[in-house]
Amino acid sequence: MTLKNFPWTWRNILAIAAALVMCWVLLDAVLYCDTSYRATFGNNRCTLVGLFLSTFWGDIRDQISGFFSSTPTGSLAGEITATEWTQCVLVPPIVFYLVWWLWPRLRELPVRGSVTGYSIVAAGLAFYVLGYMAENYYVGVMSMQLVYAGLIVLFLGWVMMRALLFPWAFLFFMWPYGFFEDVAFQLRMIMSNLSHHVLLWMGVGNVLNGTAIMSPPGTSPSFGIDIADPCSGIRSLFALVMIAALYAFLSFRHTWQKVVIVLVSLPLVILGNLVRILMLTIANIHFGEAFALGTNDHPSWFHEGAGYLVYIINFAGLIGLGTILSRLGSHPEKEKTAA
Repeated sequence: MTLKNFPWTWRNILAIAAALVMCWVLLDAVLYCDTSYRATFGNNRCTLVGLFLSTFWGDIRDQISGFFSSTPTGSLAGEITATEWTQCVLVPPIVFYLVWWLWPRLRELPVRGSVTGYSIVAAGLAFYVLGYMAENYYVGVMSMQLVYAGLIVLFLGWVMMRALLFPWAFLFFMWPYGFFEDVAFQLRMIMSNLSHHVLLWMGVGNVLNGTAIMSPPGTSPSFGIDIADPCSGIRSLFALVMIAALYAFLSFRHTWQKVVIVLVSLPLVILGNLVRILMLTIANIHFGEAFALGTNDHPSWFHEGAGYLVYIINFAGLIGLGTILSRLGSHPEKEKTAA
């Protein structure tokens, strides 16, 4: 039996509907009357669905309203889950697209549900309870991923699970990972040291003080720029890895090509942020801090525009590398014979 002749009986429809409801209940369950599964984010506690919706959709709403309001607004999760995770809201639509893209192949695969799916679902439910007891958000993330995999194996079988492995794994990008903030400091140190030496190579005298790049004493005009967490590249790294993984899956056949595309994300992020810091420093020297940086509450248009330049460099780097890899992985003689 394949998906083309899958028996859409009332029993099967109800079973699939019950599985979908279970997924939703686990995402936003209330286990004991008024106590729900909570992510440990200090005082900003909410259910997983509440965290997802309030943070991402709330941030999008706030940024749109910010164009028409003179007072800044903030999302429910505040500083803990900031706008660097807004791209996660795009993951579910992308996964639906991936399933649609794979549909011609999926229709031809056999549908042989396996009882081992019950064991995987049970493991997911056990992780869910453990995460609830420990109030650990990341255990809850693993529980949901196991439940998704278990339902696929239970209803469709292992052959279908192998075909859907990438869309299933791509769902990991749906969750915000706060522990990446610990990596931000390491990236700050790398970016500040790299920018310091590149500026010296360009003939721009500067002094490195921690993560701050400042003009030498007695130099006129004086300048100073601090490599904060947003300038470390942590905001664009996760998003670029997500886009690189999607690009690799859709565009390349060979595993080595896909691995190279994903691995090049980190150096591309470093390169993009390096260009941004150099631009801000040089603008600070020639046009002043107000033009180059602005303030924390109201960054200048030049500061914001330099941030978008990072993504342009990242995407251009991915496309350029992808073009090279496509040529390296092609076999003109085989393609000519096949044609």
